[in-house]
Amino acid sequence: MKFSIAFLFSFFYSLMVFAQEKPSLEAVRTDEAIKIDGIIDEAAWQAAPIGADFTNLQPVPGVKPAQKTEVRVLYNDRGFYVSAMLYDANPDSILAELTERDDLGNTDWFAISLDPYNSGQNGFAFLTTPADVQFDSQYSTQGEDSNWDAVWVSKSARLANGWSVEYFIPYSAIRFPKTNEQEWTINFVRNVQRNREKSFWTEIDPNIDGYLNQCGKLTGIRNVKAPVRIQATPFLAAYGLKSRQAEAGQAATGSSITGGMDLKVGLSDAFTLDMTLIPDFGEARSDDQVLNLGPFEQRFDEQRAFFTEGTELFNKGGFFYSRRVGGRNHFAGAPGREILEGETVVDNPQRAKLYNATKISGRTAGGTGIGFFNAVEQANYATIRNLEGEERRVLTNPLTNYNVAVVDQNLKNNSSLTLINTNVMREGEATDANVTGLLFDIHNNANKYAIRGKLGLSQRFLPEETSRGHVAELSLRKISGNWTWSLFAGEESDTYDPNDLGILFSNNSRRFSGQLSYNHREPFLNGYFLNGGTGFSSAYESLYTNEFTESLAEVWVYGQTKHFWNVNFWSEMSLSDQYDYFEPRVPGRVLRNPGFRNLGGWIGTDSRKAVRLSMNANTNGYFGADRSDLYMNINARWRLSDRLSLNAFTFRGREKNEVGYVNRQQVELPDGGQRTDVFMGQRDVTSVEAGFSGKYSFTANMTLNLRVRHYWSGVSYNDFFLLGEEGNLKHTDYENNHDQDFDAFNVDLIYRWRFAPGSDIFFIYKSNVTDFDLTRAEGYGKSFNDLWQDTPRNSSISLKMVYWLDYASLVK
Repeated sequence: MKFSIAFLFSFFYSLMVFAQEKPSLEAVRTDEAIKIDGIIDEAAWQAAPIGADFTNLQPVPGVKPAQKTEVRVLYNDRGFYVSAMLYDANPDSILAELTERDDLGNTDWFAISLDPYNSGQNGFAFLTTPADVQFDSQYSTQGEDSNWDAVWVSKSARLANGWSVEYFIPYSAIRFPKTNEQEWTINFVRNVQRNREKSFWTEIDPNIDGYLNQCGKLTGIRNVKAPVRIQATPFLAAYGLKSRQAEAGQAATGSSITGGMDLKVGLSDAFTLDMTLIPDFGEARSDDQVLNLGPFEQRFDEQRAFFTEGTELFNKGGFFYSRRVGGRNHFAGAPGREILEGETVVDNPQRAKLYNATKISGRTAGGTGIGFFNAVEQANYATIRNLEGEERRVLTNPLTNYNVAVVDQNLKNNSSLTLINTNVMREGEATDANVTGLLFDIHNNANKYAIRGKLGLSQRFLPEETSRGHVAELSLRKISGNWTWSLFAGEESDTYDPNDLGILFSNNSRRFSGQLSYNHREPFLNGYFLNGGTGFSSAYESLYTNEFTESLAEVWVYGQTKHFWNVNFWSEMSLSDQYDYFEPRVPGRVLRNPGFRNLGGWIGTDSRKAVRLSMNANTNGYFGADRSDLYMNINARWRLSDRLSLNAFTFRGREKNEVGYVNRQQVELPDGGQRTDVFMGQRDVTSVEAGFSGKYSFTANMTLNLRVRHYWSGVSYNDFFLLGEEGNLKHTDYENNHDQDFDAFNVDLIYRWRFAPGSDIFFIYKSNVTDFDLTRAEGYGKSFNDLWQDTPRNSSISLKMVYWLDYASLVK
């Protein structure tokens, strides 16, 4: 029987449920001055309706919480107020760890969730703790963005019968539609940490997909206008630098002073312009460098605030990888950029500097989200010196302009349709690029089933030709209920390349997969487990040109015990040999690997305790081969007090007889042609990562953070092989030395004082030492000791002051 597309969509949307009536709370206008001190004693509060009757989501959904909560809302022309009385029968048991802003520790908390446009998909959260630690974030279909920061006021008070809190959130901190009467989606959330009890004013059903679409309503806010939103954050930073190259007689020192500004301008009630001029990201944490033996680049997490805050529109579909902007310069051996015999590189800036970066984003009352991103990167040059002392400059990064444009339309039933375009333009004859993507996420009326898809076209404009490629993905999913499942099909053509402004490890692929999972969100096994679940997935993969690569199957189980321990176990295995077309580094060549089986598990103890341990381990065994992998990771956190906590982490990985690429040679044939011989190595790879971090909070606005990390990886080759045309390994007399040893040691010490709303002073010390030896693989202890000898190292001390200026606060 054949089904038409129209019939499929008709059937899909005919699946309906009747929505439970959602509660509403009325906000009351006040002209009384409300002092934000956590004490709910102003007369205006008594005139406001009370929101109560909270319902638990955790640890057991749908039951009434043990502690009572009451909330009220007031408003005036500048913003709105929220008060919460959080009763507690055992006030001495209230937990209140003191942490940095946006970093929740072992603490009770109260939060507001807000969706002024009633989209069900995008909103804000404002959270505070009994220790006055603030946390704010933005919600989107991409998840929760805790990097978003707003300026608002809150204060809590400890009482004989619990604790209380007051908020004032200015209208300049949020966006809302231009109407005479506001009706906002809202929810209030309370966490009682000692019981791990999380309760909501509007009940949240964990078996229904989505959160904001299940929240209640706030009514009564009338005749308010969005203020003029102009916020400037100028900064001034001073740096002291010290650098020593390998075997250098003495270290080079230097200093610099820089300044710039971040600017936010409300273009309308819905849209905001964010701009950073001559940016400085000195407070961003150092990257975790590793030894990368694979054919693909290492992906680094984004640490820079401007590129993590409010970027949910730009990140849809995975077309935008912000680390490309202001990323590493690459000294390439292209014509005119070769290093000739007798020449040395005396200066090569590691990163491209930004002139500026700009974001414009917002969402209309009709649910249309629009985003535009632009950044300009300056040209960079390396300096090369020959034996006569003559120097020449070589372009390593041309003047570059990056653009991202997004239009995202919210549809009924938490559905959406998104169009995104990324564009890179480089000065001169360097390659330009453009990627266009279309995303759709269509839910049925009951929000039970979804059809999701992705289409993308990449274009790279080379000096003599244009290269085009595509990506296409489609999935059908059951997204609500205890049982969920998905079917997926996708492909990336062998010419698809979004990497000028995105990141894709490998194109030229096709994948078909399915998943079935069961999630039990209520206690079982006589209450020993509070929740748990199990699942199964399988996948079949090939190249876009249809050459088979691998087939996989995986099963997993997880659970949380009544003592709040978390456990997770899984097993994965390949159903055949694996065919790797990327490791040989030569187009058309393949490495045939034996199939594998993987067993793994993760256990974490109760996070409420002063000492918490977590450990995960997994092992691979390969069918018919003397080859194995073992990985183990241990984390230990010790909370010495509500102000001081320490964390230690260690990882050890051991890959025995792994096979990987080492070299290739061009061989002249008798008929005048050429053959490429690819040599593979059988190697033992041992990696160790160890680190320590600690934080001390003087107050909720003053913290000291330390992170120390050491990474080592040693590679020892046991044998070498010639790669056969069928992917098999042949004996060879190849005997070059490819043993390697890599160390990286980083220290990040950051003192932060928020001395005024939105304003910070940072004192930062950073140090990094690296050592890369291409001739030998030493043990961990010997390598760590050698790290302090004649090795390259860089360190810096900086002082940075950031001051927040707000037009709405300065002008009454």
